[in-house]
Amino acid sequence: MNYRTILAATAMISSVCAQEIVTLEKIQIAEDYTAIDERRDNSIAKRIIKAEELTQYGDSNALEILRRTPGVTIPNGKGPASAPGKGYTVVMIDGEATSTGTSKRASPLEQISPDMIERIEVMTNGSAEYTAESMGGIVNVVLKKPKAEGRTLAKVTVGAYGEDLSETAYVQREGKLDKVSYLVNLNASNNIKEDRTDIVTDKAALDTDEERDERSKNRSVGVRAKINYSPSSRLKILYDGSVTFNHDSNEITSTTMTEGLATPTSRYRSHDDATNTMLWSALGAEHRFGDDIFEWKAKIHSFEESGDLKSLSTNSRKEHDYVLSRFYGLQGDYTALRDEHFIKGGFELKRSDQIDETTRILNGVDVTSVNDKIQMKEDKLSLYIQDEYTLNEGIVITPGLRYETLERDYGATSNLGYFVPSLHALFQVTPKDNIRASVAKTVRLPRLSQLSASTNSTLDENSIHRPDVIGNPNLTEEKAVSYELRYEHFFADKGIASIGGFYRSIDDKIENMIRFNSISGRYEQTPENAGEGSLWGLELEVKKSLKEYVEGFGLFANATLQDSSITNTLTGVKRELLQTPNFTCNLGFDHTLKGSEITYGAAYRYVGGYDDPQEYFISQSQKGYGTLDLYANKRLNKTFKLQFNVKNITASTVETTSRLYDAGGAITQTQVDKEHTKPQVLLSIEGKW
Repeated sequence: MNYRTILAATAMISSVCAQEIVTLEKIQIAEDYTAIDERRDNSIAKRIIKAEELTQYGDSNALEILRRTPGVTIPNGKGPASAPGKGYTVVMIDGEATSTGTSKRASPLEQISPDMIERIEVMTNGSAEYTAESMGGIVNVVLKKPKAEGRTLAKVTVGAYGEDLSETAYVQREGKLDKVSYLVNLNASNNIKEDRTDIVTDKAALDTDEERDERSKNRSVGVRAKINYSPSSRLKILYDGSVTFNHDSNEITSTTMTEGLATPTSRYRSHDDATNTMLWSALGAEHRFGDDIFEWKAKIHSFEESGDLKSLSTNSRKEHDYVLSRFYGLQGDYTALRDEHFIKGGFELKRSDQIDETTRILNGVDVTSVNDKIQMKEDKLSLYIQDEYTLNEGIVITPGLRYETLERDYGATSNLGYFVPSLHALFQVTPKDNIRASVAKTVRLPRLSQLSASTNSTLDENSIHRPDVIGNPNLTEEKAVSYELRYEHFFADKGIASIGGFYRSIDDKIENMIRFNSISGRYEQTPENAGEGSLWGLELEVKKSLKEYVEGFGLFANATLQDSSITNTLTGVKRELLQTPNFTCNLGFDHTLKGSEITYGAAYRYVGGYDDPQEYFISQSQKGYGTLDLYANKRLNKTFKLQFNVKNITASTVETTSRLYDAGGAITQTQVDKEHTKPQVLLSIEGKW
């Protein structure tokens, strides 16, 4: 099989079942074509994480998986900082971009069980085929598709986080009836966690110690169905639909001691209760014309959330918020194989609507403002064309061009249009060695929620580390040009070693700025276009079997070293990018005892700290921290497998120090937050028949 044949078939594999034999005229890929093979042959740099790797460390959802994935950045939410990477990685589900910031509480990624995922693809630089908002790369979560054989999978997991118990159940059925293949799964979970944060504040020579206990409960149930109807070898009709119901409850109890007094000087309690519903429906078809394929999809996605927040400290505060987000879309893609060219082109039309409404009661008085009820909409058109051109058996270049135009109405209006070119080059120096180079222009559009002037109040006591979050209607898009160069060596045992460098030049960098509002007496965080900056670094990766020394033993490691610079447009101060660690790494091993069919392993993840300089009279720094996860599984028989996990065995603590300065540069307040976590024990049994 020549290189061009492998490349063409690999590029099309996402439109059919990855485990089946794919036949496009004379193009075939056998089942033993592994993820490492695909990574080696793909014209665009791509890290592929297989299904079996996703479930072994006991992650309960896609969000937890991505936080441990190197090079991926996920919004922090209201908890400890998540995995830092090169910034603003876009997350897609089956090639469809999903917002991680629509909800004030939940993320759509939290509703995806690892058992639903076929694999995760991490592309380190943007390409024309996907969205222009690919700053920092693209993560595509590929969900399982129906297979020809009938099979049932069931999995039950019970766990303990400290003294709190959790339960998760997953059931999946797939099969084929004549010309119809189907896959249906049901996922239900009940999780409870309680963590403690110790807060020490030194203000005007007055020390306070706060103990804050946060107890969260989450109950979720969801069902998803995928149906493929193939009336002929040239036509396949596809339907994908899901509905998820989610209930979140979060309670915080805080006790503050002043100057070490035995009697608490204040007590604080807040309770947040919310429900949300997510609906997804898509109908499409795949038409084949010789070596050409035309695919189209019509889709609708809806997210609705309603929540109530009650808090009591010196003031009684009540809030009711409602969020409704919907989008409708139509997209089409055409692929054609012409001699040495593999050409792709397509379009997408998309309408997004969002309603944010908040009612606020302070000490029994309605203080709702006009900014607390906002309706927003966006109309977007995207066009792209991309060509994978094989110069010879060892060189492939992939130029692409994407154009996007959109109109937004969020109280104010804006109209944008931009071209984003990209160029990827693959040089296969030997059958085992690749050199890759790429350059891509990307943008980062403000989310509609970032443009909203409504206030998302902090759940617990307002402070430097936990400010209110307010949008910025004047926010403009962030633009960047990213360059990458990478060397890859592939071992005969399907292992890999690689080293790569990246550089990104950034205009209108979006950063979250924290200020103290002297009128309201509260800390507020607002996204702003901070200035012109750059980010550069080095990425290292090794994955290797050591079976020549120890049968069934393998190691993996990866690390990112990076540095940054930005000049603030307003202040003229030159500094590093905010909250950007210079070092992250993952280390681990796996060992399979073939005689007893036991596999066990460990993974250690370290996130380096950062020390941000003073900005708007506030600075923050964070110490580095590490997390160790252990797992072991045993194949009981052909049907059942038992797995045991201990997550976060190191009980990592995230320590953040925040400082407030006066106009003369003197420190007037220092706050140290130590967010403690606990080990989590999980036991699961899985059956397939």
